[in-house]
Amino acid sequence: MVVDATGVDEITAAARATGRCALDTEFLWEKSYAPQLCLVQVAVGETIWLVDPLEGAPLEPLGELIANASVQKLMHAPSADLIAFGLHFGSVPANVYDTQVAAGFVGLTASASLDRLLDAVLKVCLNHNETFSDWSRRPLKATQLEYAADDVRYLAPLVDELERRLAERSRDGWAHAEIQRRFCTSEAAGGDPERAYRKVQRRGKLSPQAQAVLVDVAAWREQLARRRDQPSGWVMKDPTLVEIARAAPRTVEDLQQIRGLGKSLGERESGELLAAVARGLEREPPAIERSVPQRVARQVDAVATLAVPMARIRCQDADLAPELVANRADLDRFLEAVVAGEDPSALPLGQGWRKELLGDILIRLVAGEISLSLNQTAPFLNVEERC
Repeated sequence: MVVDATGVDEITAAARATGRCALDTEFLWEKSYAPQLCLVQVAVGETIWLVDPLEGAPLEPLGELIANASVQKLMHAPSADLIAFGLHFGSVPANVYDTQVAAGFVGLTASASLDRLLDAVLKVCLNHNETFSDWSRRPLKATQLEYAADDVRYLAPLVDELERRLAERSRDGWAHAEIQRRFCTSEAAGGDPERAYRKVQRRGKLSPQAQAVLVDVAAWREQLARRRDQPSGWVMKDPTLVEIARAAPRTVEDLQQIRGLGKSLGERESGELLAAVARGLEREPPAIERSVPQRVARQVDAVATLAVPMARIRCQDADLAPELVANRADLDRFLEAVVAGEDPSALPLGQGWRKELLGDILIRLVAGEISLSLNQTAPFLNVEERC
């Protein structure tokens, strides 16, 4: 157990000397804007430290460790952990390794829990019964401490085995690039408020101008939620946010006509919201929300009938978790660009290993150069060339 700065300094020194460490956190995130860190587990070699910030251990040095590119952080599904360090300490993650993503490149699902992954890869069976513990209560029980330690105890051997399997398949470059893209960015550290609009439900039916207003209104909500330390949905619900973007109120009286807004905003906050609307009215609509011509949409719908099973079969043949390659929105957006004659190279399926695996063959499918056919034996992609 570590409850002071001296213990934390020992951890960071060991991690820097070794060049890698396993790291995990226990947090609460029901009533706050940022995850509230209650415990941080770190393993270097055979040593495991449980860092308790509620008992006085400072976490800023661990935030610096997260951002230290010379130390590899071995983690499992680290999104929330990285957001916590990003929002609390401004840590932009570097040199993170995610076992969940890596598993998707060696024929395993890319969404497995740590328990399932350890069982599948190392044949280690954990007895975990503290998943829904209240980690803010002290003292921690012995079973909680064991549970927390187990979350980092086996990460190093798990990574070593995953790396062996990746190298065997020549997939290590693919996996490392995908982990870098997902977790070693400023967005992984809590993101830019101006990207918050992408999470707003039912924004798709807004006009381009209303979508532009939504960018600034959603950013305002994020900033106010952080100031209040509340979940953004507590500050304002998505339907109300969408209605404000649609109506583009100019005055406090206009705001009061918005359903669901009520009297939840003070004078200062109302002024900030109106200023956000005004900025949005001057903004160019976000390109990601552009409308698709009906002719293109019809052709995309038609080709997607073949593209969807093609993608699934390509992933199966390659022993890749499909969720790593593309979701339906990624697929549709790529097909829209190809059908419309646009350059798709800025899209995920137009880059790197995704292009090699699927993007190139989708381009040929749209061009009518290949077709799909059934095979009477095991399912695999049978590509027929067309002269």
